[in-house]
Amino acid sequence: MACVCQQWAWELGRAAPEQTTRRLLRTYGVEHVVGRAVRESGIPREEITVVTKFWGEWHHDPAKALRISLENLGLDYVDVLLMHWPWATTPKPEKAVLRPHEDPRFEDTWKRMEKLVGPTCKSIGVSNFSQKTLDRLLEKASIVPAVNQVELHAFNPCLKLVPYCQEKGIHVMSWSTLGGPRAGEENQILHHETFTKIADAHGCSAGVVSLSWAVQRGITVIPKSSSEKRIAENIKLVTLSDEEIDTINKAQDTIKKYRIAEGIQRLKGEVDGKLALSGWTMEDFGREDAEGNWLT
Repeated sequence: MACVCQQWAWELGRAAPEQTTRRLLRTYGVEHVVGRAVRESGIPREEITVVTKFWGEWHHDPAKALRISLENLGLDYVDVLLMHWPWATTPKPEKAVLRPHEDPRFEDTWKRMEKLVGPTCKSIGVSNFSQKTLDRLLEKASIVPAVNQVELHAFNPCLKLVPYCQEKGIHVMSWSTLGGPRAGEENQILHHETFTKIADAHGCSAGVVSLSWAVQRGITVIPKSSSEKRIAENIKLVTLSDEEIDTINKAQDTIKKYRIAEGIQRLKGEVDGKLALSGWTMEDFGREDAEGNWLT
């Protein structure tokens, strides 16, 4: 099964650069497959943007994380190296969760990353950062993050975070723009009448509506699919009206709001009776205030 999946990823990876104008490949969990696709695509390397990232156990040594990624990819350089989360863990094999006040702190990890910018790492960025964590990082940074890759969809639209990043010169990249099903529920972003009505008006799918909404806000989207048909569909965006954009922006109030990351069981826990992801509360992340109000 694994070999079949890898072959699919390789074939789709080869096809994707030929079908898109802006050629962006993220390497999440499949660096060796992505690297092979890039090498055999026939597309000039400088026309492809390769983005990879490292987990918390590499906060103490992002240089080693970069070397491993380059070996896995079989490439001479990556275009963007991301710090996956602001939280760190101890190195393998323990990978013990570290609280925000424990070292290495993400500001120190960023200073280590700044030294990597050069021939093998064209730029650096972050992932899953809020205004609060970015403020802390920027206080010590010599290089402004090129990218902040965040969970962003109609039920977590980041209406405050996106303009904040854009004002700071940080490009926003969205993961899970199409949303995702929660336990016992279908994916409302693909099935709720708010989105299907807009889709019908444009003769497209609700998924294309969601991607178009994000792109019109100046956000790069990175949808994933194992369907060649859906991949082709996802790059044919539509132009939404201001009213349609506003309707989607308000979906977090008119339908529901949630963050997919908070449902990832292997990350979930509690600190002082509050929800935490890898030892960080939502207040630590800067996603919520002490009363639980959303800040992003």
